[in-house]
Amino acid sequence: MKKSKKRLKLIFILLVTLFLTGCWDRIEIEEFAFVSVIGLDEGEDGMLRITFQITNPQIGTSTKVQVDEPPSDIITFLSEDLVASRDLASTSIARRLTFSHAKAFIVSEDLAKSNKFYPIIEATQRDRDIRRELNLIVCKEDAADFIRNNRPPFDIRASKYYEFLTSRWEDVGFVPLSTLHKFSLRTLDDMGLFLVTYATTKPDHPKTHLDSEGDIIAGQLDKIDENPMQMMGSAVFKEGKMIGKLTGDETRLALILRPTVQTNNILATFPDPLKEGEKISAKLVRGKNKIKITITDDYPIIDVKIPLTLSIASIPSNIDYVKNQSNQKLLIAAIEKRLETVTMELIKKTQEEFGAEPFLWSQVARKKFWLYKDFRDYNWSEKYKNAKITVKYDVKIEDFGKQNRPPKI
Repeated sequence: MKKSKKRLKLIFILLVTLFLTGCWDRIEIEEFAFVSVIGLDEGEDGMLRITFQITNPQIGTSTKVQVDEPPSDIITFLSEDLVASRDLASTSIARRLTFSHAKAFIVSEDLAKSNKFYPIIEATQRDRDIRRELNLIVCKEDAADFIRNNRPPFDIRASKYYEFLTSRWEDVGFVPLSTLHKFSLRTLDDMGLFLVTYATTKPDHPKTHLDSEGDIIAGQLDKIDENPMQMMGSAVFKEGKMIGKLTGDETRLALILRPTVQTNNILATFPDPLKEGEKISAKLVRGKNKIKITITDDYPIIDVKIPLTLSIASIPSNIDYVKNQSNQKLLIAAIEKRLETVTMELIKKTQEEFGAEPFLWSQVARKKFWLYKDFRDYNWSEKYKNAKITVKYDVKIEDFGKQNRPPKI
């Protein structure tokens, strides 16, 4: 009987020991310092200049505790490598750094144009602490200056600010969706261009006469604001290296030309065809594109039809486009002609200046080949330079807002 009791006690102790082993490497949450933004610049002697914006966890939470502390701390230092730099940061930060809550990866334009950029980005993704959903942003100035100069008035938590800001691409289309994951996929695929969000905190020669609202790139918007940050347009990458830029309008068109709908709530203006100098504003909703690609030995033949539904928001000229059907047909024809003209200008730019396409048409073209090897041997990017392309818009006006006729003045 005594032996049985001893055996039971021994089994109980062993079972309890098994459950307790899961806590041996526990780390309390207050021991962590959460990096919300990572900045990368070229440093001296081939090193990297790394910037961390570290969120203060006591600021911006729902608990109403008055804390007289800054919302974040920004630290910049030289390091050989991004991942190893976490230990180097411990020279001044007592807590353990983690990238698990980081939202943005800011890279200077100078580094993005260098051959070092892609190997650096690819190497960092091996670290389990760096998430591939991180938003990639190229800035005109040094990333360290961009992070320090960016002072959002409403969002004191940097991670929330960048999360909200980058998610706006889906509504406005002036910037693309550019995550580390998509950048790696597109670069390894090597079948076209990849677009990365472009931003700056140093305005330079603001444009006061615009052909349309998106006819600018970050830094060219004429605005008065305590926060100098502007995010507009895209940096163009080919084979992992930045080779050029697109304006906000060009970025929108590139997203509209893609096979799948990515932006569907665009507000745009068009010249009034019956009154020079006036603009008509409308909300655009894109349908499913019809992309037909015919493969020949020398070049592909690409025909694209884009259905667009417009909801007219304002007609400042007060011309009757609602009841007058001939005016309405004239307006639709003018919008289609303008869209086709600017689209063909963008396509020509990609063929002659960049030598590849950002429209993801390669995903449609590869279905024309039995084997992926055959598609790679075809050399899509090289053949695209001489592609014969036609783009047609099919515009329909859904409504003219709350007014059926112009007001009588």
